[in-house]
Amino acid sequence: MTKLSRKKDTQTARRDATYARLVKFPQARGRTVEKVELSLDSDFHCISIRFKDNTDLTVVIDTALTFRAEYSKWKAGNQTVLKRWPVIRSNGD
Repeated sequence: MTKLSRKKDTQTARRDATYARLVKFPQARGRTVEKVELSLDSDFHCISIRFKDNTDLTVVIDTALTFRAEYSKWKAGNQTVLKRWPVIRSNGD
């Protein structure tokens, strides 16, 4: 294997590892969102997405994190941020 192909293989492996960390939630597809909540209770951090059909997708988050939220509009591959919320840092319980 040449030096160039080893570098390319390493780059491909890194890219694949990044995508391997992407988690999809197909159960949420097509559902209408009623509300989204961020819970910062000292012993339970989560994001809860409630749908109009009374189902709920909850993502539980470990401590020691930084949470940043943006609401954006996309047109022709370009992002326009419509709203940014302040950064929230956990206490690292």
